[in-house]
Amino acid sequence: MEKTKQTFAIYSQNLDFTSKASLLSLGNMVLDVAGIDANKKGFGIDAVLSHNYAWVAMRMRLRILRYPEESENVTAETWIENWSKFTTQRDCVMTDDNGNRIMEAAIIFTLIDFNLRQTVNMLDKIPNYGGFINPDILDTCAPGKVKPLQNETLIGQHTVSINDLDVNMHVNSFRYIAWILDCIPIDLYKENKITDIEINYIHEILYGETVTIYYEKIEDNVYIFDIHNQEGISANRCKLTFVPVCLLT
Repeated sequence: MEKTKQTFAIYSQNLDFTSKASLLSLGNMVLDVAGIDANKKGFGIDAVLSHNYAWVAMRMRLRILRYPEESENVTAETWIENWSKFTTQRDCVMTDDNGNRIMEAAIIFTLIDFNLRQTVNMLDKIPNYGGFINPDILDTCAPGKVKPLQNETLIGQHTVSINDLDVNMHVNSFRYIAWILDCIPIDLYKENKITDIEINYIHEILYGETVTIYYEKIEDNVYIFDIHNQEGISANRCKLTFVPVCLLT
């Protein structure tokens, strides 16, 4: 099936303090092109909401090869790799003006009943969905389970605000990452960049909740973060891998 492409310009508002495009801005571009593709094929946010359904990310993996700079153009290309009754994997590749690959993303989604907050059988609810499968497989493997922390250390907390919410009244997928990044010492960012990130969305977090954030260093430059809801239940886990800035082109 035809893939969907969208070109984005890197503006100053997309940059972080290193004068490179931020991880959050690149991640949101991935979600933007995913939405464009879903709308074009008839199962975008508006279409599923009209039946009281909503798309929810379950797991995500991003592999960043290079962070673009201001005034660059990047092109995101997306497609659906596979689907089953309750999950589907969407892939995305981002390239620069020279066609060089700078990022890969793989996201596993499920479809839920918006009122019941329960998964629904996509084979029944979107019977033509399987016709949009493109079996092109990324180098980035499907996102897996992030293991629970063994020796956790409290690193921060956050109260969910209006700016954290998306159109489904869920916390936006990359807001969880923003909370985690805000807890990391700036000196780590000055010397390193994130090149691999795996995220597990486990439980819903609601507006007004105060979450606590824990972490554990499991290898050199590899950290796992665990966001707990107000009941102390793990709601989101994230594994971050850093490399020295000098190793990124």
